[in-house]
Order: sequence, then structure tokens, then C-alpha cells
Amino acid sequence: MPSRPYALKPLFVFACILPFLLLPVLSLSSGISGDEPVHLAHAEKVYQYFATHGADRAALNTPETYLKYYGQFADDLSYRIQRLLNSDDPYLIRHLLNALFGALTILFSALIAYHLAGHLAGILAVLFLLLSPVFLGHTFNNIKDIPFALGYVMTLFFLLRFLQLLPQIRLLPIAGMILGTAFSLSVRAGGLLLFPIILTFTAIQGWRLRPHGRTEQNKFGLRLAASLVLIVCLGWLTGILDWPYARLSPVTNTLRALAMMTRYNVSIRQLFDGQLIWSETIPWFYAPKYLLITTPETILSGLLFFLLSFFRLSPFSFRLPAIKKHIPLIAILFSAIFPLLWIIVKHSNLYGGIRHLLFIYPLIVVIAALGWTQIFQRLRGLPLKIAAAGLLAAGCSVPLIHIVRNHPIEYVYFNSASGGLKKAWGNYETDYYYHSLGRAVDWLEKEILTKEPDRHITVASSFPLEPFFLKSASRPRLVFTPYYQRGEKEWDYGIFPVAYLSPSQLKNGCWPPSGTIHTVRVNGYPVCAIVRREDKNDFYGYQAFMEGRFADAVNGLSGIAGGGGCNETALLYLGWSLRKLGNYERSQELAARLLKIHPESEPAFELSIWNYLDTGETDKARALSEELFRLNPKYPPAGRFLKNVKSDSE
Repeated sequence: MPSRPYALKPLFVFACILPFLLLPVLSLSSGISGDEPVHLAHAEKVYQYFATHGADRAALNTPETYLKYYGQFADDLSYRIQRLLNSDDPYLIRHLLNALFGALTILFSALIAYHLAGHLAGILAVLFLLLSPVFLGHTFNNIKDIPFALGYVMTLFFLLRFLQLLPQIRLLPIAGMILGTAFSLSVRAGGLLLFPIILTFTAIQGWRLRPHGRTEQNKFGLRLAASLVLIVCLGWLTGILDWPYARLSPVTNTLRALAMMTRYNVSIRQLFDGQLIWSETIPWFYAPKYLLITTPETILSGLLFFLLSFFRLSPFSFRLPAIKKHIPLIAILFSAIFPLLWIIVKHSNLYGGIRHLLFIYPLIVVIAALGWTQIFQRLRGLPLKIAAAGLLAAGCSVPLIHIVRNHPIEYVYFNSASGGLKKAWGNYETDYYYHSLGRAVDWLEKEILTKEPDRHITVASSFPLEPFFLKSASRPRLVFTPYYQRGEKEWDYGIFPVAYLSPSQLKNGCWPPSGTIHTVRVNGYPVCAIVRREDKNDFYGYQAFMEGRFADAVNGLSGIAGGGGCNETALLYLGWSLRKLGNYERSQELAARLLKIHPESEPAFELSIWNYLDTGETDKARALSEELFRLNPKYPPAGRFLKNVKSDSE
């Protein structure tokens, strides 16, 4: 603790209150995240499961979403509040509730820092979390990862207090650990991780601080063991009360859900290190690298200060008699580091940057706050402390400016040390959680839909837009289409986010697409495009091809393809139509053009391979098949092509 422990108390109290004032207000302007519509629908299924006393079992049948393996408390609480208030805006309720969870996460993080190093550390923990753009952005609408982070951090705070108070065994920390573990487990099966953490560090601290005398030791051991049994049993049972799947078999199904989450079956192709990779094949350094490039430099430097102090490599080392035996601090360090090591060793399925690691991020921030606290406490003389404060303020100004400029899409953030968004563009996913769609829909309504109320407008998007029009007076016809199949659907305006697009197209001028009339930008980079369709000739040409009218398709699509540009549909189906008409040479030219503007286009590879097979150029077909398989082994024709061309060559 600092020498004047109460000097900063008023500021610490204000810092703890600030998130409860700030986050709900900021959440009001946030968009709907990529997961929310699916989770909202599942919340209704869970509600019906309990309302019908288990007769409605839709919540247990989730072959596509796997949501039965998730705890549902946070989503279900939001849904119940919505029903209680008879609200017609479920997402407003979700966002406000999630903001509350985010504020509580910050509060417990600050309390951990305070109980480890005093008021200054607690203040810095609040400051750093509020100025962490990725974490802050997720507190608005990520009602899965943020509640889990709350349960995790809450549990560790009460574990910290429990360890610090030993050999006294107090009821409040025990109750807090029961509540925290139950809350964590009610969101994700990963909450089970907290039980071995509690058991291990309590056993170590209890052994170190056991009373003298065999009789006293036996009494202490029994009370400690009873406390741990109570925490595990009540935490586990309470945590699954709102979880239909786990209730069916509290031990077996909960453990099965944990195994499922470790190797999640959902596979998402994402941009990482300039390449499109499947989420289950990410390299081991995926999570560490994302943490390094999306964490503000002030936090990274605080971690460095802490490590130097912890290992006594600097003049600012901790003044504790035996730092490596300081069990409460070690417990926090372990809880921050072990999950990261675990997912690396288990090769866990990850996507969306550090989204699945948000539960350890507050602890990382706490450690950074401890590092900076050491600097301020060990510096001698006011000028040096002012210089350090100036350095810290300058570092904090960078994420602050980013947040102010880019709200509510501030979570798209890469620190300056990594080159910022300029270097990340086309190398890493940016708006992977679709936060920009809210602003895009607002613009389209204001500038287009409300000005043409009598026109029947069709709006297409690569993300389902129905949730954005729940309260809207506009009622456009909505069409879902994958971005690269957008020419195959009939629409007037399109809203297309940048998520999961080709890295080549982000760099070669094909993004934003032709016809773009407005973009939503982060630091000048377009993360969402609103497109006015210039004509529908690509759609009519595609229709002609699908109906077998290949000559009509060629006539309709030739003008678009001849004009250059990046219309993938026109190039692809003109190429297919020419192949059907026997013009393999021209078809191959179009496949090559399509691969030039979209080098990751599997359909272009497929067209080219068929052309080579039809003209007897087996070696070229084999080479392209191998390249296609390397590019995307999950593309269905890739394996078949590779097998067939090898069989033919043998």
C-alpha cells in the first residue's frame, strides 16, 4: 500500500463510479453485433423450455449454432427484462444490461488492483480499461464474452480477499466466490476453470498460514475444506440453474460442454497475417499476436514495468519480503496467463481477434496498473513524477482520440507500435463483429428510404438486416447474400461490411465496390459500404445462365465484363457461359481476369480447372487443383478435383 493510503480515495471512488455513468450512455449508439440475433432467438427458446416445464425442447436442438452447450443466464435475463417491460426493442435492453456488466467488470478489476497496490493502481486499472478500445467496444453489445469476464474477475477478486484474510475464514469472500463461479458457469462452461484455481491457491495459502498446534490445524483444515466444498457445490449447481442442457446431467453435460468449447465445431474463415485461414487451423501465436497489436502501448509498457519489478531487474522492484511467495498476487498472475497458455497448447478454435480472451484482459490491465504504480511510487522527486505522468497522459491520449473519433466502432483498433490500422488493413480482420452496420442502416434510412417512401426498395446485405428494422417506419424488402454472390440476387441498394473479405481486394482497389454512395469509416478506412446498384444486367445474365440460355447470358454479361471493374458475378458467369458454348480460350481468359482481381476466388479456380480438363491440359489442371486445395481445403470441389486429376494421371 502507498504511504498515504487515503490521499487518492475520493478519486478512486469517482473512477469506480464513472463506468456506470459512461458505458450505458455509450451503449445507446452501438449497433447490433454479429451474434446477437442468434443469441436472442435462443434466449426465447430457453424461456419457452422453462415456461413449458421442459416440454418445448427447441433449446436442446441446436445442430447449427451449438448454443445448447452455452449457459444462457445473461441472454435469458435480458429477454425476461424485455418481456417484463413489454419492450419492442430487445437490443436496447441487451446493450444497457451489457454495459452494466462491463461497468461491474471494471469495478472488480479496480478492486483487485486496489487490494494489491492501493488506490493509484485501482484508478489506473479503471483508466486503462476505459481506454482499451477493443474491450470498450465489446461492453456495448457482446453479451456473452463480457458477462463471462465479469464472472471471472468477480470470482478472482473474492478469491484474492479470501487468501489475504486467511487464516481467518470470512463468509463474504466465500459468498462472493459462489456468486462469481455461478455467474461464470451460467455463461460459459469455461467457468469450471475457476474451481481448480480456487482449490489450488487456497490449499497453498492455507498450508503457509496454518495455525500452530495439531488441534488448531485440524479445526482450521476442516473449516477450510468445508468452505471449498461449499463453493464448488453451490457455485456449480447455481450456475446451471438457467442452463437446460447442463440441468439434464449436471456433471456429465457440463464437462461435455467444456470439451466442446475447447474444440469448438464452428469453423470461420478469417483474415490473419495477410492470409485467409480457418479458425481451427490458426497458428499458435494467433492469440498472443492479437493481444500485442490491439492492446494500447500504455498497458504493454505497464506489463513490462511489472515484469522488470517482479523479477528484480530494475531499480523499481516490489518491496515485498518474498514476492514470489505472495500467493494472492501469484493467483492473479496465474489466472491471467494460464488460459492463454491453455488455448495455445490445446490449439483451440479462435476467431474475432481477442474476443474469446476478453475474460483475462482485465487481469492483464490490472498487472499493467501495478507496473505503473511501481514507477510512480519509486520515483524520487516531483519533476520525475510529473514527467512520468506526462508520458502516461501522452500514451493514453492515443486510444482516447481513437475512441472519440470512431465511436461506436472504436473496437476496430490496432496500436501505433504495430503500425495502426494502416498496416493492419488487408492483413487482419477489422469489423469482424459488424458494429458498422448500425450506422450504415441509419444513413440509408435517413438519406434514401425516408426520401422515397412510395418506392418498393430492396436492400441486400451479407448480414441479416431484419433486426435493424424492428422499430423502423421503413419497410424495405430485405435480401441476404454473401458478398461475392451479390450479383446473383435482385436488389436496389446494398449494405456490405468488410468482414471476412479477400485480403487482395482490400488492397487492389476493388473495395469499396462499384456503385458505392457512402462508406462508414474507421480512421479513414471503409469498413462498410452502401451501394446503389447501377443496373441489374449481372443478375439478368446470371438468371439466363441458370436457365440454360448461354448465348443470352453472354450478350448480357459481355458489356459489364468489357468495361473492366470488379464485378465477380459478370466475369464468372460469362466465363461459364462461354465454356458451355465451347469457347474455352475466351472462358479461360475470363477466369484469369477474375483471379487477378480476386486471387482467392474458388469458383474462378474451378472454372479454370474445368477448362484445362476439357482441353486435355491435365498437368495444368493438376497444378491448379493443388493450389485450390492449399487455398481452401474445405471448398467441396477442391478435394474431388485433386483426387480425379491424380487418378487420371496414374
